[in-house]
Amino acid sequence: MTAELDLRASTLAPGAGRGVVPGLRSPFPLERQLPAMLADDQFTARFLAALDEVIAPAISVIDCFDAYLDPLTAPTDMLRYMGAWLLATIDDAWTEDSLRRDVSDAHLRSKWGGTARGLRDRLMPHEVSALRIKESGSTIMSAVPTDPASWPEAPEPTVTLTITPRDKGKQEVARVTRIALGLVPAHVSLKVTAGR
Repeated sequence: MTAELDLRASTLAPGAGRGVVPGLRSPFPLERQLPAMLADDQFTARFLAALDEVIAPAISVIDCFDAYLDPLTAPTDMLRYMGAWLLATIDDAWTEDSLRRDVSDAHLRSKWGGTARGLRDRLMPHEVSALRIKESGSTIMSAVPTDPASWPEAPEPTVTLTITPRDKGKQEVARVTRIALGLVPAHVSLKVTAGR
């Protein structure tokens, strides 16, 4: 017998964790496992019923573990935990639907990490209504051997994002900057400006 998953747990505040679910019954009541000589003892029956109430949520979580690993059905605290596994950029300003969609798509975005496409895919659906990306990357080649001392000094690699935030204000630019910093390579400088 499989215990039912109580989806009301998904409305818990982040970090609230699992707890006692009123009315949830254990599929394996301890009272049924008593030997015949203790089956009529009222104290033992009440004691085991209390234990069943505490154990039932743990059995429910184990029985429904596949639902905890699905971003569409997992409780919010587990969803944030999964996001940390997948290196999803989770923002507290998002709705629950945006959070679920972002964790669901994190594995698709991971192959584009550190690229212009990765930035666009991550920022366009949630944060900005328009995005222009300018990067300083370039390659120099020579058909003949040259002395490394004669090579020009490479400019510092930079990425400049010109964004049109969904909500106007410096807070949005700061938030997009914080998210984009996790998406560009560590050695690349980032500049975010608000455009029109």
